[in-house]
Amino acid sequence: MSNKKIQSLLEQGNVSPVKNESDTIKLWESYRQQALLWRAIALLQIPATSLAIILALVLWSTRSIILKVPAKPLPGTYAVQDIPDTEFINFTQDFVNLVASYQQNVARRQYERAVMMVTEPYLTQFKEQMLSFELRAIETTSRTQFFFADPSKTKVSREGRNVLVSFTGDRLKIVAGQELPLVKTKYTVQLSMIPRNPINPYGIAVSGFTAEEPK
Repeated sequence: MSNKKIQSLLEQGNVSPVKNESDTIKLWESYRQQALLWRAIALLQIPATSLAIILALVLWSTRSIILKVPAKPLPGTYAVQDIPDTEFINFTQDFVNLVASYQQNVARRQYERAVMMVTEPYLTQFKEQMLSFELRAIETTSRTQFFFADPSKTKVSREGRNVLVSFTGDRLKIVAGQELPLVKTKYTVQLSMIPRNPINPYGIAVSGFTAEEPK
């Protein structure tokens, strides 16, 4: 084998370097730029974190929580101003539903339940008017009635030791299977305070009841 052929084979066996000097410099510059970027981000996080902490402290120091808790029922008779309007409205709604929305076969049970919510001196009058006259008319005419109250027209007024709650809406009567036209009706219930009991924890009772057709 000639010397030239041997030299050619040796040259082919030489492995060239993976990266030359210029590639190494570019790689180092890339690492350097990434390091500068992360350092800049870290420096920006310091004032941002400080501002967030200051803002959180300011919000925490200037905020206050106010809870409105109704007066807890206590033994005895309670003053009208110690009971929220919602309790009077709910009690009145239960009473009106018993006497103003009924069917002929359940009207007696509803009226007897309503009697338990009434106090003297109106109790005697309620028994005479509702249990005697009104209930007899319902059962003899097979009358059904529904009252649809308008919540936007519900009113509560406190007058000394009494409270007046009024519901206004439409009253539908069905007599002997025949539906009568709707009638605009306003029910006004006078409430007074009596000693509490397990069934009536706030001591609210009906001391007056009227029904009218507003013009």
